[in-house]
Amino acid sequence: MILDRIIFASHLQEGEKLVYVVHSHWFAAYKPVCKVGFFGMLVPALFFAMFPTQISLWIFGAWFGLGFLRFIREVMDWYFDVLLVTNQGVIDLDWRGIFDKSSSRIDFDTLVGTAFEKRGFWSNLLNFGTFTIQNYGGDNLKLPVAARPQRAENEIIETKEKYTRNRGLEDEKILKEILSGMVKRHVNGKREKGEGLADII
Repeated sequence: MILDRIIFASHLQEGEKLVYVVHSHWFAAYKPVCKVGFFGMLVPALFFAMFPTQISLWIFGAWFGLGFLRFIREVMDWYFDVLLVTNQGVIDLDWRGIFDKSSSRIDFDTLVGTAFEKRGFWSNLLNFGTFTIQNYGGDNLKLPVAARPQRAENEIIETKEKYTRNRGLEDEKILKEILSGMVKRHVNGKREKGEGLADII
């Protein structure tokens, strides 16, 4: 969580705090990651071990280097596709490449509810599923292979309750300040007209 706070700090607004991060489950990334790791890194390493010449070093070295870069891209694609739960709402990060990424936000004021769905043997065994956040505007946020979806739902519900409670206290404080100011102005106005406190009451 400490690493997440550092990495995703640039996506937060002033005064906003990161509460929880909903990552995609590793099950969503193991196929492309293993495929790139095998064909892009292990295979050229084995070929070079079998033919350790200067030419093969350049050929298989370049092959390995490209495979390693693709491996890093696949890992980053998995890691940066997340839902950030903050003390103000939920941020959806969609990372498709170093120069291709986007984000969208749902504030708690417009968040209707959450839902998750687990289908199949592996989904229930490894605890992942489709996680959806419903919005008043109809543009829902969805993470298809979310890790620990039930915990994510609980975190969002608890954080929204805290937000609503704090917002109610702030609104109550502001209302009291407004009423207090109105009473003071009313009292001062009556005093300027020469009326006593008993007359005001």
